[in-house]
Amino acid sequence: MALTKVKGSNFRAFIGGSAVAECTSCQVSITGNMEDARTKDSEGSYAQEQMTSRGWSVQVDSLEATAAALKAIITMFNSDSPVTVGWDQTETTAGTQNRTAANADFARSGNAILNDFSIQMNNRQNVQVTRQFQGTGALS
Repeated sequence: MALTKVKGSNFRAFIGGSAVAECTSCQVSITGNMEDARTKDSEGSYAQEQMTSRGWSVQVDSLEATAAALKAIITMFNSDSPVTVGWDQTETTAGTQNRTAANADFARSGNAILNDFSIQMNNRQNVQVTRQFQGTGALS
């Protein structure tokens, strides 16, 4: 029987074409900015909303906190250059660490800029890195 729901462990963020290593959480936000389009000809008291712009972002939490990974994150942040960011369902096959994209119908990607990151360093706990990518342009 085929699965009808995607589990969180199989919903992965991809940065630069690769699944985020040691990911613990991923959040995708797609927003639309609305504006009241009422005119003097409009009847009634209800707003008549019109979409004026769209946006998207991806937030990823991971435990990948090696010196090389942290240096790469800081370099990416300082560059202000867009990188391909997206999401997809993954396939759990032996030896792939659940990082193989399944090219699901809901998979999307686009160019995004790393606009925020934080590093949480609690005593006697794994270091957690949170990265926020802001989309620049449309999703495909």
